[in-house]
Amino acid sequence: MDDLHKRQIRVLHPNSFIEDPTRIFRAIRFATRLHFALSPQTESYIQTAIASGIYQQIQNNGDKAPALQSRLRNELKYIFKLPNWPDALRLMSQLGALQCLHPDLTLDRRWWPQVKLALRWLQHFDPNEKHIAPWLMILELLLLTLSEPERRNVALNLHLGEHTQSRLSQFAIAQTQIASILGQSYKPSQIATALSTYDLPLLVEIAALSSLPLCQKIWRYLQDWQRVKPLLTGADLIQLGYPPGPQFKTILDTILAATLDGEIHTKTEAIARVHQTFPAPSK
Repeated sequence: MDDLHKRQIRVLHPNSFIEDPTRIFRAIRFATRLHFALSPQTESYIQTAIASGIYQQIQNNGDKAPALQSRLRNELKYIFKLPNWPDALRLMSQLGALQCLHPDLTLDRRWWPQVKLALRWLQHFDPNEKHIAPWLMILELLLLTLSEPERRNVALNLHLGEHTQSRLSQFAIAQTQIASILGQSYKPSQIATALSTYDLPLLVEIAALSSLPLCQKIWRYLQDWQRVKPLLTGADLIQLGYPPGPQFKTILDTILAATLDGEIHTKTEAIARVHQTFPAPSK
């Protein structure tokens, strides 16, 4: 009752965080959610536990402590699902708790606008969370501040899913490839073809962590070019006298590219382009 009156989170005994290091994140979560403060003694116990290297021991023996790693992942999930999760993350950083995930994990001023941008894009392009949950996007962007392969090692320790591990592993290569493609004067159809091989969360992360010109082109792809459909369908091709087969995809892809590049605008123009490029077989 005294703690409630003082609006503070207080741990019960000195070894509490040593016995279960995930309690550090739980204490931070409760303090943030309830708008309480950690008692000075509790903060001291947290710093002692972190300095003891208990989390490094868990990471080095991840396969021997899967329950602890799973609980840690869940605590991070609960924290990043809070409306005021930035307050929790700042407190984690102040206490040095980010070192529990990795000794080199730190946040600079650039990270905050980057994650804010990514979450705005996610709300716009994936409002129903079909591709990724916002809490996981925050965690992935946090791990992307680490070097490869450290980011993937942490993901493995936290038992994050294969999609997350894949994005963290291929991020650097994908970012370089996309920067190379978008840095040249390619047509919209060429850009759309290149970017279509990457999933939405990865494109959002690359956009958030890249220069403004590259970011703008990824937005144009997601907002406009990705949604463009061929002006003709397979049924239209059959009606024009083309027999169904593998050639249909080539024809429709050609029409789509011409549409994206502004070379044709109507169905009539699309039909003329098909006849010009793919002569109909003789009956």
